Amino acid sequence: MKKILCVSILLVMITAVSASADVFATLSRSNDDKAPYNEKFRGSLVAVVFDKDFTGLSGVKLYDSLTLMQMALERGDVDIIASPEFVGEYILRSNKSYKLRGFSIAEKPFAFAFGFLEEKAELRDRFSRAVEAMEREGVIGILARDFITGPSAANPPAVSFKKFDGAETLNVALTGDQPPLDYVAADGKPSGFNTAMLAEIGKRLRVNINPIIVETGARAVSLKSGRADVVFWFQLFEGYDKQPDVPEGIITSTPYYGWNKSIFIGKK
Repeated sequence: MKKILCVSILLVMITAVSASADVFATLSRSNDDKAPYNEKFRGSLVAVVFDKDFTGLSGVKLYDSLTLMQMALERGDVDIIASPEFVGEYILRSNKSYKLRGFSIAEKPFAFAFGFLEEKAELRDRFSRAVEAMEREGVIGILARDFITGPSAANPPAVSFKKFDGAETLNVALTGDQPPLDYVAADGKPSGFNTAMLAEIGKRLRVNINPIIVETGARAVSLKSGRADVVFWFQLFEGYDKQPDVPEGIITSTPYYGWNKSIFIGKK
């Protein structure tokens, strides 16, 4: 896995994006305080994702769900949706009225990790050890093949969780906003790569996993309110001194899946 994640490529934009594009949409991360967060993360995104030739974008709009982003694109509130490559490819397969507008390759990758409250550092460490063992054993690579890069990624299969009598139960927040990773099927059942990761970690830690559905922007709130014990979190993978979007009081596990390619989707 590290062979994939440690790719370091100078920032380059290889794009068919029109110079007239004004606004792009991306998912909010923390939803703690939108106003200062918007300015802070907007600057980080433009610096990390776009090269100087593309700074003519007049703004970044943050949305709390993929559905809201797509609705904004349909209404013309934004010109493009920015998403990880695997999400963009899923969107393009699912909606024939969209087209690829371009893509970027970041110098250092983004990643998925698990998020916890600071006072649950011991639980964070247990998850990190499980992730590291799964990586050493090649399990994460197998799950990635089965749920992200393989043919089943177009329609991720349902995932079942092993139950342990009398064991600890963890509420884990899913959003469904990063298919085929964080994915919720039409019938409301969690599926996809992240759910498969959870099922495997649950078996290794001998804990019961109870998935709950929250909006992307409400993940931090779900932790702080006690509704969730664990959330999925975006972060910058390595080589950064400070993560730009982790609210105070939240800590993250060892990252387990990274990418450095984003794609831009617009209307045909």
